[in-house]
Amino acid sequence: MRIKNIIAGIFLTILGLVYGYLTTGLPERSLPNTPGPSFFPWILTFSLLVLSVSLVVQGFRMAADQSGSEKPDGDSIPAFLFLGVFAVYLALLPFFGFLIASIPFFAVLMALYGETRKLWIASLAIGVPVFLFLVFRDVFNLPLPRGTVSILDGALVALTG
Repeated sequence: MRIKNIIAGIFLTILGLVYGYLTTGLPERSLPNTPGPSFFPWILTFSLLVLSVSLVVQGFRMAADQSGSEKPDGDSIPAFLFLGVFAVYLALLPFFGFLIASIPFFAVLMALYGETRKLWIASLAIGVPVFLFLVFRDVFNLPLPRGTVSILDGALVALTG
């Protein structure tokens, strides 16, 4: 796993740098106080670089720690299960909107990754989508999907201001 983390981190760092370079030629937007077309690619580039460098650092830390043994992958959950959960989330997103569809999505993913503390799952499954909704609505001025079943979504929007 150590060498896989290092190789994947280096590859993703190079990919992030290339992607960042390719986004430098995007045009600037002429509307005042709005993010331009190059704003979100730069967020993606920064996030990808931070995560890929973290993966490289983690790989080197694991290599330096010779006493720790790696966890066997025999009891891990198959990747197709995560993809299935994500496909269901994408299918429900247009109908229920971002807030309502994201709460069970985050809860199921946390449970699949092995989190057992119910209060932790519930608080993060509610808190993360509400935080993301507020960031996109108030900071980026971008609406997230509201969905066609908007009774509960409207109540959550009213609660978040």
